[in-house]
Amino acid sequence: MLLKDIIIYFEFATVLVALLTYKTHNQLYFKYFVGYVVVLLGFEYLIANFFEKDNQSIYNIYTFFEFNLVSIIYYNLNKEKLSRVVIRYLIGLFNCVYFLSFYLLFLQNYTVTIGALMVSIFMILYLKELLNSDKIIEYKREVSFWITVGMLFYYLCTIPFLTLVYFIGLKGVFLFKIINIITIITHLCFIFGLLWSRKTEN
Repeated sequence: MLLKDIIIYFEFATVLVALLTYKTHNQLYFKYFVGYVVVLLGFEYLIANFFEKDNQSIYNIYTFFEFNLVSIIYYNLNKEKLSRVVIRYLIGLFNCVYFLSFYLLFLQNYTVTIGALMVSIFMILYLKELLNSDKIIEYKREVSFWITVGMLFYYLCTIPFLTLVYFIGLKGVFLFKIINIITIITHLCFIFGLLWSRKTEN
């Protein structure tokens, strides 16, 4: 079994654990996180079973849902007014670039990298806010912390590889193996955080 085939099992495990702990984390951002992992699993299943050879258009559609769902997660997690303003403007900018890419096709090579950079900023803003709050005392029991660790690890680690793929056109089996390993570690962070974190309320 190939490494890329194993990933779907980790994604399924994340969705399963997220659904099982849904009532434990009764906050709006968590509902969007569940939506994010369900959408991720759904698109991966479609690509693996129906669009394996011609998947570029499917990935392009997934990009829209991926980055908008992650953006909404961090819009709800960030409470500072300035952070929310920054997030709103960057969401607008990303969506402008995304929809424009259907007319200026060369932009499709940049949307994933731009999105990854933007959501990484959102996560850093959240970690800064967490650092300055009372929650920092028990941050390791916050599910939002582990979600952020997983996502930030994924996006910051894959940006260099995405740059090589989309900007330079470099493609290779070793490159995608590294991305697959990064993806598995990300889902392990999600699963650990979902199981380890304490109950949260609105």
